[in-house]
Formats: sequence, C-alpha cells, structure tokens
Amino acid sequence: MVFLVFGLIPSGCIDTLDFGTVTEEGQLVIYGLLTDEFGVHSVDVGRTDLFGLLPRGETNATVVLLEESGSSHIYMHVEDGRYELRDFRAREGERYALRVASGEQIYESEFQELPKQSAQQNINYSFFSESEGMRTRPFLSVDADVTLPESEEDVYLRWTLEETFLWVRLWGGGPFEPPPPNCFIYDDIDPSTLPLLTSAGTGSRNFSLNLGSRLVDDSFLYPFFVTVRQLSVSRETFEYWNRVKQVLNNQGSLFDIPPAPIQSNIRNFSDPDDRVLGYFEVAKVSISRVFTTSADVPFFIPNPCTNAANPPALCFDCEEKAMGRRWNTVTPEWWRFD
Repeated sequence: MVFLVFGLIPSGCIDTLDFGTVTEEGQLVIYGLLTDEFGVHSVDVGRTDLFGLLPRGETNATVVLLEESGSSHIYMHVEDGRYELRDFRAREGERYALRVASGEQIYESEFQELPKQSAQQNINYSFFSESEGMRTRPFLSVDADVTLPESEEDVYLRWTLEETFLWVRLWGGGPFEPPPPNCFIYDDIDPSTLPLLTSAGTGSRNFSLNLGSRLVDDSFLYPFFVTVRQLSVSRETFEYWNRVKQVLNNQGSLFDIPPAPIQSNIRNFSDPDDRVLGYFEVAKVSISRVFTTSADVPFFIPNPCTNAANPPALCFDCEEKAMGRRWNTVTPEWWRFD
C-alpha cells in the first residue's frame, strides 16, 4: 500500500508538511539537530501511518550520539517519540553521527563536522495587512539583512523562527492570596517558508530576505519575542533542505512534475532496501532576538479577558491559551527589553 506521507519540518521542534512523497506504511522517520548552542538537543523518531499524518512516535527506540573520536552520548526519551540530550554542545573539530536502534534494526547517519563559518545578520520586523474576501488580516513580517563572510569556502545557511509571548492570567483570589504566575508560550513561526542562502555561485556578499510571517492576534497584547536562529550547515544538508523546499513549492497543480524522493542521510546498513525518512544535521548556530509590544502594533487587538461577564477559560489557564503549544511559567533568562 502506498500513500502520501507528511514529512517532518524542524525548527527546534516539529511541524507537519506534505512532502508529496510516495511511501509505505510503517516507514521509520528520524529527524535530529545538533548545534554548538549549549542546552537541549532533540531527536524525533516515529513511523508513518496509513493516512500520512504526523508519524506515530516510537517510544522504545535507543538513540545515541556518536563522536568519531570514540565517545558516545545517550538521548533520554521524554515524550511520545521525542528523545533529548541535555547540557551538551557540538565542538569544532569533532565529527558526529546519530545511531537509532528500533526493534532489531540499527540505523546510522553519516558523520558530520560542525561548520566553522556563519554570517552577520541584522533582524528587523514590520507589520502589513492582506485582504481576504470582505476582511483584512494583519501580519508580522520578520526579515534579515545578511552579510556573508569573506572566505574561499562556500557558506550554506538556513533559518528558523521561534515565538515566545507573555500571557497575563486573570486573578480572582483574595487580598492575601498570591496571583498566579504569568504564562510564557512558545511556538515555531512559519516553518514552511524554509529560508535558505548560500554563497555558492554568487559574487555578492549582501542579501536581504524574508524569514517568515505571523498572523497578529491577542498573542501581541503583551511582549512578543521572536528568536531567530541562523544555522550554518554542510553543503549536503543545504541540498536536502533545498529539495524539501522545492517539493513544498511544487504542490500547486495536478499537472506539476511529481517530486523525486528526498534522500535521507540515515541508513539501515544491514538492509539497504529499508528506506528511512528524515535527516540528522550538525549546525553552527547564531541567535538574534527582536521583540514587539502592543504599542508597536498598528492594529486594534481585542482582549478577550476584559469587559467580559464570563471570561473564557484561556484567561485563567495557560494550557487553554497555549492550545497544544509549548508553555511554562518560568521567565526566560534572555527576557530583557534593552
């Protein structure tokens, strides 16, 4: 049986997008990103289902990061199909590979070295609106002015965007009860844009590009941060994401040329016919952040929690407001307005 599988588009976390790739039910899907940012690094392991929806998480896999020098590091399973390696960063000069054991089968990626170069970037944002029928929808646009390094070696870059916004809960307690902590809610912004840039084949070093956009809603009532991660990757990784982007841009018509299967860098070496979906990449990361407040937004934003006789549950509950997105009540260490 064959069907269209929804692939994994990472941005620090996972989103679903139609790769348009014909495949079989039960194929293994692996995606992992390792960077030189100290902290948590994740790998997602799942299997395709009959309808090509988000892969079912594989909870009994063993996931190990291999160093070519001989060391290894075990990822811990934290939730349905997600494995994490904490308090770690990739180091220059070392080469890394991923090993995943699922059942009796062992899958390994090719070894990769952390890239040495990145680009200078200046991040800015603007607001715009789009007409949709009888209504107008407001958006935030995030853009970058990029200066590539002067180097004989080509640079290959991609970007991810993550939002973090504050949500202030209503408090109906007494005068001696402490108010509830505020909510910090996280999500990826516009992962299907897949911004890519390389110095290969161009004589210019300066570029301007759009990194993504986000609908303006009541998430902008309080401070709204955008974390921009520039990922410097290998040529092979860049080509992988470029093929993914071509597939995403090739879904507009029944008469479009069918996309070729997107080749993973993860193999089952004991069974070459066992085709794996997904990718493991090692990237040098550069992080920039910008923020907005409601005073910056040139649109009216209604607050569902004011002037309401019976405020909705999201006014009191972080989980209700998050609607499946990541959240906590811990102020990020970078939550500064300077």
